[in-house]
Amino acid sequence: MGRSWRDTPRFVKIVLLSQAMVIVGLSAWIYNEYVNNQYLQMYLFSLFQGKGSVIAVLGFGGLLGTALIGILLKAGNILGEIEHLSEKVEGRTVVTQARPERSTLMPVLQIKQAEPVDEIARLHSSLRRWNEQSKRQK
Repeated sequence: MGRSWRDTPRFVKIVLLSQAMVIVGLSAWIYNEYVNNQYLQMYLFSLFQGKGSVIAVLGFGGLLGTALIGILLKAGNILGEIEHLSEKVEGRTVVTQARPERSTLMPVLQIKQAEPVDEIARLHSSLRRWNEQSKRQK
């Protein structure tokens, strides 16, 4: 993760490019064979007869999954860069002068819980109150 094409060794670049050329060559060969060979056309038609929509859905799902994985990997890379920046910021000491400010009172609204309608809701709210009280006691 985090390596660029420039950092990749020359041998790996050669292997990747040769694999890409082989894939393109074989794809062109099978396409040419399909166009010129009537028996291959009939065989493939009988093989995929009635399964075209399933293959299309699976292909689209694979494409969507690949895109999603790429997006998630890129997001993880970005988050790693953000963590790296936050570590740099935490290492610095920033001194600022605090000026005295007048405190202001803020009104606080109390949220009233709605009364439960049925027996299960009453039981749930009583369990929640019991849980909150036990947390306060600790």
